Amino acid sequence: MTKAFGYVRCSSNSQSTADSIATQNDAIARAAASFGVHLQRVFTDIGPASSSQSELEHLLKTAEGSGVRAIVVTDKTRLSRSIAELRRLEERFNAAGIEIISAEA
Repeated sequence: MTKAFGYVRCSSNSQSTADSIATQNDAIARAAASFGVHLQRVFTDIGPASSSQSELEHLLKTAEGSGVRAIVVTDKTRLSRSIAELRRLEERFNAAGIEIISAEA
């Protein structure tokens, strides 16, 4: 079975954060099962743009060269707040042979 990492992001530290994270975790677990990949770990960022994304950087560094072949997210927009940054991330994952799987697809 293909190894994968998951990534979830919640922009707020509000009361609904736990619900949002749980909802995203459930969605990526279902997507992983549907696509036949095994989630090794889920990376989670919480907070505004200036303070979040540290786990995304950790995911990038950990995934490259680890044998992970997929990153599972609820939607590709969870990876970045800008189109340019999303394209950069897609190129980086593609270069490493890592597919991005979106639960929304």
